[in-house]
Amino acid sequence: MAHKKKVSTGIELEYRVARIEFAEGAFARTQVPAILPGAADADVLTDIDVLSLEWDARLRETRTIFECKSTRGQSGEADRLLWLSGFQKLLRSERAILVRRTVTTRGRRVAAALDVTTFDAATLQRRETEHAWLPPRFAHLGGERCGWAEKRAATQFKALGEFSPRLGFALWHEALLAPPHRILGPLVTLRKTVERMAVLPDPAGQIVAYHALLNLVLAVVRAASRLDEVSSTELGQLLEIGMMTGDPNDKHVLRILAVADAFFRSQVETIHSEYVAAGAERLPVNLQSALDGVAVTPGWLPRVVDLAERYRGNAHVARTLPQTVELACFDALLGGDAWTAPAFDHLFTREHRQLLDVTLDAMQTIGGATICDRAAEVLQLSFDRSAPALPERRTPYSASGDPHSMKEPSSPRSEERLFAPD
Repeated sequence: MAHKKKVSTGIELEYRVARIEFAEGAFARTQVPAILPGAADADVLTDIDVLSLEWDARLRETRTIFECKSTRGQSGEADRLLWLSGFQKLLRSERAILVRRTVTTRGRRVAAALDVTTFDAATLQRRETEHAWLPPRFAHLGGERCGWAEKRAATQFKALGEFSPRLGFALWHEALLAPPHRILGPLVTLRKTVERMAVLPDPAGQIVAYHALLNLVLAVVRAASRLDEVSSTELGQLLEIGMMTGDPNDKHVLRILAVADAFFRSQVETIHSEYVAAGAERLPVNLQSALDGVAVTPGWLPRVVDLAERYRGNAHVARTLPQTVELACFDALLGGDAWTAPAFDHLFTREHRQLLDVTLDAMQTIGGATICDRAAEVLQLSFDRSAPALPERRTPYSASGDPHSMKEPSSPRSEERLFAPD
């Protein structure tokens, strides 16, 4: 294992906030790069200190961004609130919360005027008391084994050379906020990349497969949420157009390409007719279609639509599946034991395994056997748990079962972001 490093006060605060969000049913990550919505490249503006994603019983998504500052007093408070209000609008986030050790009365008034929420240390401590039974560190929320594996994988990918930073950025970061069609595209690219590579050693092979599985789950959950508005056929068409043009609601590009094809054909026909009229023999011309070059329907697209229907039909499980994948892949399969905590029993039921099984079946078609086989290791875990009827959430988590033996480990954190944009 890597040498333990002391976690800074700011990062510690982010982990604490993300942990509580996870405890209350949200998929949470820290230090998420923020790019312009729809940006063609990884143009990182800043980082989201804590990103929280949660889905209701209809799989409608709510996004919350947290700005965490370990400072107190009035200095800089109003500026941060104004900045956060603008940042919320840019990311189209439903909620924005400023976390500080203390929040002044003036700050609360400014926050109310901006429709931003404030959150102080006392509030955080109260919420932590209600969720003491949750492990202090796990997966990407400070998990030591996850941190080591991610850092080691980054080194391996750089050495391999064939794995582009742009693809890595899309898989690791962009998918957390991207619509389904922008998530599915990189999964196809990943398959082609892996098939060209002679070897993909672990933990790099594990890490990329686990991110791919998580990305597919996020894409399908978001696609499934549309099934209350559109039919399955329409959903497939939206995904298809989105992958072709970048915008599922924009069919103008396809119309323009169809008109261009007609224009090219008419020009060729006019020229050849004049040659024939002059006595020349007509020559066969194989004219390539611009529309056909773009409008290629993936053979696996119906599988994704079918999977979205499965998710929508079992929404109470599908809404928690991103949390399950996070714990299964980035804690359990990397050698951690936090996933066995009773606080996570409701995420490892037989229904979760069934949904993961059909998800991996679709992933085989999209991502290929190499990626799918590594991701399929999640099915070897135990999924025979159920939520406790009356959980005692105020009892601190302990891997040994003794609450008094609990120790909060520090977590290594790489100073260099994995797959920083070019």
